[in-house]
Amino acid sequence: MRAATVGVLLVLSVVVVAQNNPPGQSTAKPAPTPLRATTRLVVLDVVAVDEKGQPVTGLKAEDFTVTEDGAQQAIADFSFHSPGAFAQSAPRAGIVTNAPQFSGHSCLNVILLDAINTDFSNHAYAQDQLVKFLDTNPAIQPTAVYALEGNLKLLHDFTTDTRALREVLAHYKSLGPTHLPTVEAAASPFERRGTFQPVHQGRSAAFYAMSFLAEGLGGYPGRKNLIWISDGFPLNLFPDALMADQAVLIEDFSPAMEKIADDLMEAQIAVYPVSAAGVSQVDQFNAQTAMSSLAQRTGGKTFFNRNDIDTGVRVSLDDGATYYTLEYYPQNKKWDQKFRHIQVKLVRPGVKLQYRDGYYARNPVTPYSENIAAQQLSNALSINAPAATAVIFKAAIVQPSATTQNKLVVNFAVDAHTVAFQRGADDLQHASLSCIVWAYPGKGDPVRSEGTSNAALKEADYQQLMQSYFPCQRSLELKPGQYTLRLGVIDQSTNLFGTSTAQVTVP
Repeated sequence: MRAATVGVLLVLSVVVVAQNNPPGQSTAKPAPTPLRATTRLVVLDVVAVDEKGQPVTGLKAEDFTVTEDGAQQAIADFSFHSPGAFAQSAPRAGIVTNAPQFSGHSCLNVILLDAINTDFSNHAYAQDQLVKFLDTNPAIQPTAVYALEGNLKLLHDFTTDTRALREVLAHYKSLGPTHLPTVEAAASPFERRGTFQPVHQGRSAAFYAMSFLAEGLGGYPGRKNLIWISDGFPLNLFPDALMADQAVLIEDFSPAMEKIADDLMEAQIAVYPVSAAGVSQVDQFNAQTAMSSLAQRTGGKTFFNRNDIDTGVRVSLDDGATYYTLEYYPQNKKWDQKFRHIQVKLVRPGVKLQYRDGYYARNPVTPYSENIAAQQLSNALSINAPAATAVIFKAAIVQPSATTQNKLVVNFAVDAHTVAFQRGADDLQHASLSCIVWAYPGKGDPVRSEGTSNAALKEADYQQLMQSYFPCQRSLELKPGQYTLRLGVIDQSTNLFGTSTAQVTVP
């Protein structure tokens, strides 16, 4: 991987990149995005409802009291969100981007149809219930639909068109169950264990899906409701004792659970588990306990032991559409990895509040394990993976020519607000990005190009960069043909990344 040092001339190179891009690339100031800084900002979404479950409006910042492990916190910012019109933008011609296309004042919804951790018959029933619910043409906020099989699959991106969602769900066919003990177990709704077992395959898929959704939806501002239709989360909160070579091994999945919960909370995702099993005799206590824990920690709700799956989905879609956002900088600056409990109180009586339990005091500039990050990025760059939005970018593709030395060139323009800059001992602002292009031909392995750019900027140049873009360029030598390009940018200081897809024909 080739590294390039970007110093004071970085800002000038932004202009050069823009001039070399095809017509249509915008150099305008990007849409407002959260500034990624080295000071941790806790974002807390609070749903307030009255005794009848109706949203409570008209509250002000001074009506709320926020404490963290018992210590009162100063509210730095306060906002109110309610359902309204969403604006949908489209990238300019010739420009590829992973920037969120929807913007508005309310929450987004994600329906996750879990095929790998659900009995085959329960999965079919839940899918049918979803189709019937969408047949009623309900008014919805922007909603996306994913399926979880061996990998996470995007069935439809965010839309308010219920007919489009209905069609994609009606025609979706999962790969089918992969861990059936017997055919009879799959056919019997009264089988105590059923086909659902907390096996390694289901655990790995669920872990990847939750991590990727947190990464993929992190760039969307505001609250996101994750409606997870499944028989259960195959992570046992209580350590399992296994026999291996006559020795007892203890499998404790609590750390994995903690990481998933923290990732989801950081991305402002509230989990709404809806049991696909309905009223059943199947033993799913451990799996549903894990799902309940995720819901509680992230500020969602659970819908278990009921056959009206459509009701659970409807309530989940509506819940949290009206909410308040409170932000504060923790008084405790010791990042000890321990869980910090958040409590919110209101001066008005008779109001029920719904919010996340807290967060893990992870250092805001400490990246995840390189091995975990590398695996996540590799999965994110697979040909059918959804876009990731933790790092936002635009890209322009330049066809091979004599000017490009007969190589395909991809010019990246990365939103600097989504990059973690850190002030060094030299009083310069430092950042490091890797830009990646994988070109998938019709058959065979992808052609890959990766490179790293390092920035060391004086304050004036840093402030100027914040009004423009962080540039990066990759080139590939490709044979004539059609290719699917997977574009990625990873922040080397945090291991957060963004990805997108483009189609190109090389003459």
